[in-house]
Amino acid sequence: MDIVEKVTALSLEEMQEVENILRQSSIEAKRHQVLQNKIESKTLHKEGKLKFFDSPTNLFNALNEE
Repeated sequence: MDIVEKVTALSLEEMQEVENILRQSSIEAKRHQVLQNKIESKTLHKEGKLKFFDSPTNLFNALNEE
């Protein structure tokens, strides 16, 4: 029996609980990813590998140069 069959065999209350658990897990995974991105950005900044652009035009020009 696969996971979908197992979930659809649950009662409505149990399915709602699974839905809530998945929603909370998804939120936590997104928060973790944001934290990882922050840590990576700080590391790149310290190493001088992070570029900043003061205008959309400068960003656009830099993207077209690469």
